[in-house]
Formats: sequence, C-alpha cells, structure tokens
Amino acid sequence: WEHLGLADTERISRIIIDPKNSDTVYVCAPGHLWNSSEERGLFKTTDGGKSWTKVLYIDADTGCGDVAVDPQDPNLVYATTWQLRRWAYFFNSGGPGSGLHKSIDGGKTWRKITQGLPSGELGRIAIAVAPTRPSVLYASVESEKTGMYRSDDLGESWRWTGTSSNVEARPFYFSLVVPDPADFNRVYKPGGIIASSTDGGQTFSSLGN
Repeated sequence: WEHLGLADTERISRIIIDPKNSDTVYVCAPGHLWNSSEERGLFKTTDGGKSWTKVLYIDADTGCGDVAVDPQDPNLVYATTWQLRRWAYFFNSGGPGSGLHKSIDGGKTWRKITQGLPSGELGRIAIAVAPTRPSVLYASVESEKTGMYRSDDLGESWRWTGTSSNVEARPFYFSLVVPDPADFNRVYKPGGIIASSTDGGQTFSSLGN
C-alpha cells in the first residue's frame, strides 16, 4: 500500500473509481467528528492520487455523506453532503448544510436537487445508481420523513417509496443502499438487519440479522 494523502480528513465514507478511467477517483469525506474543519467534502484526483482537488465543499461543519457515479456516463456524479458533530454527551446528525447535489461535468460544477425530497433539515443521505438502468437512483434519506426515495429521471426529481423499521433504523449509522446488479427494481438496505425490496423500494422484507 502507498499513502496518497488526505490524512487530515480523518474519516472517509466512500471511494468511487471512474468506471472508464482508473486514474480518476472520488473520495467522500465526512471529516472531523469532534470539531470544525475545512478538510471535509468531496475530493477528486485525475492522476491516480498524486494530487487532489476539493470539488464539493459546503462549510467547515459539513462533510460528504456519499457519492455515486453513473456507470455509462462518468461525468454524471451524485453526492450528498452531511452536517454532523459529535460531543461527549450528544451526537447531531443534520442541518442546513445537508443535501443532495448533482454534477454533469465530472464535479466541476454542482446543482442542489430538492424536488421530491423532504422539506426542512436533512441528515445523512445514502445514494446509489442502479447498474442496469442508470436513470434509476435510490436514496435513503434521514429527515422528519425518513425512508427510501427513488428517482427515475437521473436524479432530477424524487418520490418517497415508503418506509419501514428496516429502513428507518438509525439512518445516521446505517447509511447504505445497494441496488441489485441484475434487477433495477431490487434494492438492498443493510442495517440492524439486511432488508430487501423487490418492488422498487415500496416494501422491504428481512433477509436476516
């Protein structure tokens, strides 16, 4: 292994390699838990990690929660931002810095997506692109209306597909969504249990603890 930097991010939640160019990599960093820091956000390299550019940054209290890249068009990048802070006596997940963002130029510019997502402050958001139909995306959204959301138009608009104890369980910890690689209507939600949906996220059943 070779150290490639970003040490002061302290925490990294996702690493995505460009499916068409392995020297291009996105690193999603929630960053420091205990204090404000500018070493958080979404970082990108185009030279295999020799140098890094911070391509999405909100503020010193908001990091990157998740990132996904369209497998057919790597210039389509989706990233979620997550405002968080831990104290010895409390953990805060969410705030005005949290949100869902989309780039159509490989992270050079970003646009915040809100259509169909919950109003008010958001917490941690997991996002994933369905490999067999990239126009379909899934997101697990922590909010007053925590649940599974789905987009059928490349992330431009979203609809709430439903919720269950499988999806709601501690979303600031269990923030992972995995679309099936062969069926875009099947999606997995690991958490306190492994939950599975076969109807596009409308209902979930348990696969076991």
